[in-house]
Amino acid sequence: MTRFSDEFVDRVKQHWKENKNKVKYVVETGVHFKRKTSKKYTLDDVAEHFNITESQARRIIYVKKS
Repeated sequence: MTRFSDEFVDRVKQHWKENKNKVKYVVETGVHFKRKTSKKYTLDDVAEHFNITESQARRIIYVKKS
C-alpha cells in the first residue's frame, strides 16, 4: 500500500469537506421528454483532482480518521 504524508491526507480531507455533494454541472437530457440532470462532486472527482486512484481517495477519507 502507498503511504501518504499527514499534510496530504489533511489536504484531501479538507478538499472533500468543501466540495462534497456540490453540483458540478447541470445538463438537459432526453429526446422526447426534456429533463435536467445534475452531476454532483464525488470521490472520483477527488481522485482525479489529486491524481490518485478512487480506492486511495476512499481510504484516505473514510479509513484514515483522525
